[in-house]
Amino acid sequence: MTLFITDSKNVFGKSVSEAGSYNVRILEDSEHKLTNNTFNDMAVLNYEVVDGKYAGGKILYNNIVWDKKDVELSAKRFNTLLAAIGVPDGTPIQSIEQLVEAVKNRKLNITVEWKQSDYNKKWNLEVKSYKPTDPEGSKPNGVERPSEQQMNAHRQDEIDQAANMIAHNNTFQDSLPGVDPVRDTRSFANGGFNSIDIAADDLPF
Repeated sequence: MTLFITDSKNVFGKSVSEAGSYNVRILEDSEHKLTNNTFNDMAVLNYEVVDGKYAGGKILYNNIVWDKKDVELSAKRFNTLLAAIGVPDGTPIQSIEQLVEAVKNRKLNITVEWKQSDYNKKWNLEVKSYKPTDPEGSKPNGVERPSEQQMNAHRQDEIDQAANMIAHNNTFQDSLPGVDPVRDTRSFANGGFNSIDIAADDLPF
């Protein structure tokens, strides 16, 4: 009697190893948070690729901040996301936590590129744009995560550039390029702010 059938799609920890554009679903574990330093509202969206070679792969921690000091830019930032998932014009949004609940399980297309974190120096996929689902499917572009050797070379280039600036301009800087002395604002604090229950009838779309 057969115990089970092997299936490469039914595995733990499937990841996306190339940049590109992907048709994705917004996952249920996406949530509303507050930024660590400014306490601005933030949507933390997690995605699952729905088609192609990376179907089932996760793209995590897309942080979209509502900056109270620049409401116009913040509205444009979130409108771009909502337009991509097909939310009609004129839909009132009461809060970011309400928005996060409403977008769960919606599908769209995101373009991602590799970006090195200023905080821990790791390379992760960063969302660069949102569009409606691509009928032609997901399109990895072949650009994989930079290797350790590439990362070290990139870091050395930054150090050399800083040294060159100091030598030619007789100026000094407080820290090396790429080093953020302040903790990354994408980190969060005080989980007590993050839990909120929203009834399905209260969702805007």
